[in-house]
Amino acid sequence: MIQQDNRITEYMFPVETNRRQMLEWAERSLCTDEESILQCYVSGDADYIDFIEQPVAIVSEQLKEIFDIYQAGLRWKLIVFADMQRMQQTRYWLAHPPSLMCLSPLSGCHRDGTLKKIILDEYAVENHKIFRVQHANQHIIVDLDVAECILKFNLAGLKLQKVDTERPSI
Repeated sequence: MIQQDNRITEYMFPVETNRRQMLEWAERSLCTDEESILQCYVSGDADYIDFIEQPVAIVSEQLKEIFDIYQAGLRWKLIVFADMQRMQQTRYWLAHPPSLMCLSPLSGCHRDGTLKKIILDEYAVENHKIFRVQHANQHIIVDLDVAECILKFNLAGLKLQKVDTERPSI
């Protein structure tokens, strides 16, 4: 599972766009096939990280290229971070991998319905290399091949967490 590294607390994020506005734009833009680009202004000396998890999954250009190598046909929407002080623009992408109902019955839940432990059903995952887990806070899962490639490029601001799988008996 790919996650934002919570040890990095200062990272570039749009200054005038709040998280609710970002969610609304993501929902609108993913419902249409139209080309829509979101330009956001950023400022400061914070780092540009390669994966922003909340409020929507946003990936850097380099991470998008890795994802495209391993999973053709992923849906993307362009987000441009414009830094007026440095006179530079950095391309990011709203990630929208397919959503799979792939939780194993062995997955553990808290009393409030949130997941305690994710266990994936190998048959439901099939050959997907990058996907979301439906009904699981929309976590993004990457196959071991993708994870190894991500580690080779030493990307910033993300961490990988092992997720268990099980093969149900037929």
